[in-house]
Amino acid sequence: MFRYLIFTLAIVYTVLGDDSPVPSYSTDCIMLNGTISLSVNYTGSDDKSRTDTRKISDNAKVSGTCGDKLSTLVLTDDDQDQILTFTFSANKDKSNKLNNIDPVHWGVTSIKFQYDITEASAKHQGERVATAVGSYFVTPLNMSYSCSKDMVVLVNVTDDGMNSTTTYPGEQVVFEETGLTITNGVNVSGTLKDDVTYHYCKADQKIKDVVPIAVGAALAALVVIVLVAYLIGRRRTVTAGGYERV
Repeated sequence: MFRYLIFTLAIVYTVLGDDSPVPSYSTDCIMLNGTISLSVNYTGSDDKSRTDTRKISDNAKVSGTCGDKLSTLVLTDDDQDQILTFTFSANKDKSNKLNNIDPVHWGVTSIKFQYDITEASAKHQGERVATAVGSYFVTPLNMSYSCSKDMVVLVNVTDDGMNSTTTYPGEQVVFEETGLTITNGVNVSGTLKDDVTYHYCKADQKIKDVVPIAVGAALAALVVIVLVAYLIGRRRTVTAGGYERV
């Protein structure tokens, strides 16, 4: 079942078996599906750390750019006056890294969250910009990214000043995602693909590796138990036979 809400580009809701809507944000080249929350840590008037959880509204507008090497996905949430921006980089070079992305891979090189601190308990109220720069969700060019749960910490928090910038070292934003899948379609086949092959995050890979190991260990234990039972039974049979002959 699908419900569609049309915005600047598109927002799609995929209804799961438990009737829980999972937001999916897409442009002509990028589709991001999953539940996103952002834990905003700020300093209170008592100099103690406080946390406020933000979510991207269902009414968020989707925009962005599509390029051969760089693409962006921008979610503008007017309801809560916040903007979440992802910058994607595709490295088609077969031997050298590009923007911290491995050869023949794509990934997110920047996450930026623009928001307001309006809580009365805050020591410093006003606009904020939190950024994380690095290599996130890195995936082979011909695959899509999938992760059941992951997080990225945006530690570089400043105000949104035009002439001067104030840094807030005691503040940070924790970007958390659940059931995240990302298809960077322009780097796969030129268009978004319906049939994709997923590259799983390290946490999910460990789970997938543990399952066959656990099954193999269980089968090996079962074989040992059967073998021991057989040997014990055979020994008893031989012993009983020996008494009869005597």
